[in-house]
Amino acid sequence: MKMTKKRSWILELFRIDEQPLCAQQVYEKLKGTLDMATVYRGLKYLEGKGHIVSFVLDCSHRGVERYYNLAGSQHRHFLHCVSCHSFTAVERCPLGSLNSIEKETGFKVDEHFLTLKGICSNCRNN
Repeated sequence: MKMTKKRSWILELFRIDEQPLCAQQVYEKLKGTLDMATVYRGLKYLEGKGHIVSFVLDCSHRGVERYYNLAGSQHRHFLHCVSCHSFTAVERCPLGSLNSIEKETGFKVDEHFLTLKGICSNCRNN
């Protein structure tokens, strides 16, 4: 398989948006150009080629959903608003003690994922 025009549109969306998106959000942002099946196939292709990465988020309001983010982007964590489902980037890693955890346990951490869920300031004030 090759990088088609439609797949490149999906990839460009992640480069522009810079925040995790679920398949439905990709579809809505590219509405009129791709159907849902093409979005899912495109996401699977891009993840398989290492262009994007995915994670599963269990939200009490929306249920379990897979989100995608640009691979190789700066190591970032996100805050997830369970009300409006927006993501806010956390600029520094709150898990700075990973080195001491590795030393104590002898476990080598290759990657980690941290989910911080709550209500953003916009939703709290409305």
